[in-house]
Amino acid sequence: MIIRNSITEVAYNVQTTVDDKNLLTLDYKVTNQNDSKAMGPMLKRAKKILRSTDFTALYDKGYHTGSELKTGIEMGVRIMVAIPGVASFAPDGRYNVERFIYDHKNDTYTCPQGVVLTTNANWYVKSNYGYYVKHYKTAACSNCPAFALCTKNKKGRLIERSEYQPYVEQNKTNIENHPDIYKKRQAIIEHTYGIIKRQWGFYFVTTKRGIKRASADVGLMFTALNLRRLMNIVDKNVLTKFLAELASFFIAKTLLTKAFLTHLSHTIFQTIFDSPFKPSPHNASKSLKPLIKFEMKNSF
Repeated sequence: MIIRNSITEVAYNVQTTVDDKNLLTLDYKVTNQNDSKAMGPMLKRAKKILRSTDFTALYDKGYHTGSELKTGIEMGVRIMVAIPGVASFAPDGRYNVERFIYDHKNDTYTCPQGVVLTTNANWYVKSNYGYYVKHYKTAACSNCPAFALCTKNKKGRLIERSEYQPYVEQNKTNIENHPDIYKKRQAIIEHTYGIIKRQWGFYFVTTKRGIKRASADVGLMFTALNLRRLMNIVDKNVLTKFLAELASFFIAKTLLTKAFLTHLSHTIFQTIFDSPFKPSPHNASKSLKPLIKFEMKNSF
């Protein structure tokens, strides 16, 4: 599994959806991919489970990917993903990209010196990433007194704006407007993994022969954790009654299935022996045995 950039590790990754009220695990998925492209698929699964998008999703910065933010926001989910640090900095922090003000109406940037950077409106493919960006620049850079403080590029400062920037800005606004909600993330998800790893000692899965078996191991962990949570949330007598009813349901379903199969097999045999075709006595065994064998194969 690629952890980041070209760094790889022999491991599986577990994606989890946990509710904030009861700390129950609603969904999980074992993958061999990192977190960068995991948010969209997990949100779609959550939508299917909850039959709604009226919820807030909290993520750490490993999930901060423009295309995934777009997926979540366009679904109608309120997204809050931790904002990673800027990859590149100006020689002087006062001229970092966040200091440039974007004008949505005119599609321009204004630098800390008050100069407007414009774009030719063309979209360029961001190499190695596959998404599109616009370039913003100005000829005034060459005569700017803050040139050395702003950039090391001899041609002047260049600002790139991603096609996903509106969604990145929406996410930032959500976090800035509701910092108290985002702070709950660690208390929700870290509680789950804290118990499984620290208390129960499951730092890794014991099954290593394929992702399906690893997923089964992880599923047992979350099932056990949910049962433990239910014991603390629901009255003991109510939970015991529910589990008894659940067990009775599955037992009854199993017995009903067996009864149906038995009835079906009897019907098949009756149909065979009541057939209007009457074979001669010396051919009876030869003609009936293959037919009975065939029906039995397809009945059980």
